[in-house]
Amino acid sequence: MADDLPSPPAEVVEYACALLGAPLPPAVPFEQADLGPLAASFWAESKRVSNGRIKQELGVTLAYPDYRAGLAAVLAAGG
Repeated sequence: MADDLPSPPAEVVEYACALLGAPLPPAVPFEQADLGPLAASFWAESKRVSNGRIKQELGVTLAYPDYRAGLAAVLAAGG
């Protein structure tokens, strides 16, 4: 994910749970998680990327500039 607020996945989950008023799911150490090969390869790396280039060079204006705005919009839309 590349947005104006690059964050670790756990922070995004925490925010989503707060929006929903749901409890946080229990944390499971990566080594103990029963993940398939595709999920394991996805979660094995956590890279932060900047969206500055598309905004600056292409003049892109993001409808939802960060995960907080995007998740709030999904919730507002009934999703």
